[in-house]
Amino acid sequence: MPKRSSTPTPDVIGKYRIINQIAQGGMGAVFKAVHPSLRRDVIIKKLTLRTGNSSIRERFKREAQILMDLSSPYIVRMFDFFTEARNDYIVLEFVDGMSLDKLLEKQQSLSPQLALLIFLDACYGLKHAHSKGIVHRDIKPGNILISRRAEVKLSDFGIASGEKENDSAAKQKTADSNATVVAPVREGITMTGAKLGTPAYMSPEQLDDSSSVDQRADIYSMGIMLYEMVTGTKPYKGDMSSDTLQAIRKGDYEPPERFAPKLPRFVSSLIKKMMRADKQKRFQSIDPVIKKIKRYLKKYDQHAIRVNLAQAVIATKEIRLPQSYQTRHHKAVRNSLIVVAVLAFMGLIAAGWFSKFFLNTVLRHWYTPVSLAMEMPENNLPDTDLPARAFFYVNDNKEIPLVDEAYKLPAMSNNIRDFYTPKAAKGAADGNEESAKKPNRKNVKVVTKPVYLKPGDYRVKIVEGPYIWWNSITVGKEAQTLEFNFLKNARRYLKVRTNAIDAQTGADITDQCKFMVETPKGLKDLATLPAESLLTGTVHRFHITAPGYHEEYFGLRIEWYEDELFLNGSLKKK
Repeated sequence: MPKRSSTPTPDVIGKYRIINQIAQGGMGAVFKAVHPSLRRDVIIKKLTLRTGNSSIRERFKREAQILMDLSSPYIVRMFDFFTEARNDYIVLEFVDGMSLDKLLEKQQSLSPQLALLIFLDACYGLKHAHSKGIVHRDIKPGNILISRRAEVKLSDFGIASGEKENDSAAKQKTADSNATVVAPVREGITMTGAKLGTPAYMSPEQLDDSSSVDQRADIYSMGIMLYEMVTGTKPYKGDMSSDTLQAIRKGDYEPPERFAPKLPRFVSSLIKKMMRADKQKRFQSIDPVIKKIKRYLKKYDQHAIRVNLAQAVIATKEIRLPQSYQTRHHKAVRNSLIVVAVLAFMGLIAAGWFSKFFLNTVLRHWYTPVSLAMEMPENNLPDTDLPARAFFYVNDNKEIPLVDEAYKLPAMSNNIRDFYTPKAAKGAADGNEESAKKPNRKNVKVVTKPVYLKPGDYRVKIVEGPYIWWNSITVGKEAQTLEFNFLKNARRYLKVRTNAIDAQTGADITDQCKFMVETPKGLKDLATLPAESLLTGTVHRFHITAPGYHEEYFGLRIEWYEDELFLNGSLKKK
């Protein structure tokens, strides 16, 4: 672990104001500082030079050159490289969060979906590096940084190799790196057979000769890292014992599903192919790995997973994260079932409500059913629609307010209750008069559906066509049916307006015509009848005559409420 420096922390390094020192090592230090023009926090890595360590300086510069060639949101950015007082400095992007190894220490292991989300972003960073001909050679959780906003970035290219590097200097451990050098170092090159990297994550070929590895070594290390993310343990020990080396070369490790029994087969297969001991049998590039993971994660709500990742990074201690995530399809099915269940429940509630089940049972103690019954003349026309309605008011002897939701149940959608009238008997109209030869004296009883009112004093207004009737009522605890007979045997005086035309020419011949009506005393001229001679609620027969024209006859059923008749004749010439 890096030591804290006993020397005072400088206030300024180059143009950068120092906030604090993060770590101190034998050959350097790491500081947190502020970029003077960008006004953002940065990391400054300092290399302290000593005599005979030119290879270390070259390696430090090499890292800066590699980072300068890289520009990806998934790789830590480099802002500057400079030398001051024989010390070299690299200025890097500050990632406010934690490394993946620290997250694993806190959470022990991650769900397959969360692990793959982090892993996919690291793959994007690695793809960019590979596209530049750069092999990282030290992929491990400690070099994956995760910000508090769940941004994932690949870091530490200290032992990376590139196309321009024919020979490479061996890496010595700097203040912020845990990469291990396992070989003698010679000036300016990595010896053939030298081992660079972290043993627990190194591929078999990297263990044999780190100078000649290609991108498939990084893919192997990524497989090891994914194994650790989903199981919470490494497939191999981190030592360099002969047993460990032999197991790595043979690919002899416990399958990940032994430690994670619910691990999806897709993840297990992915890990196993990436960790093939024979590099020819691994994925030959990171592209198919990215493609497979993207297709797998497409089924999940990646935003929700990333929110969980941010929560885990921000938390100071372990938090409970989902062990697995449901696919969008399962969520849609589940949500559909919930909606169906809720609608079914609401349907049952509505059915019970509108069928008055709740009103007559659960709420019956507070509300009383009140029905209105009326007797009125029966209508002979089957299609007659004479409005009959009732309005209820609170009888407070002051404002007399219309009953609103405070006094009537929400089941009442308005303040008006329609009367229900039995179907009328067939009557006579224009020729079907035999069934209605006698005046209609029959009454019918109509009854409203009940309204539910709190006990108290009310006034009811009944509107039947042109009639309005008021009455005061008292509602108690017992169900009530209130009887009203003010329209029983109701009849009205009939007023007849006459007109006649020539059927061929349309000319008005009203003045030439006589309009006659049948009465018990024979045909009478309408012009000579007293105004209140004809009543409604019966059949009237009319005759229209004129010199030189055929007579026209009307037999009409006049309902009790129809009090004005417009009689229009169209006479044909003889």
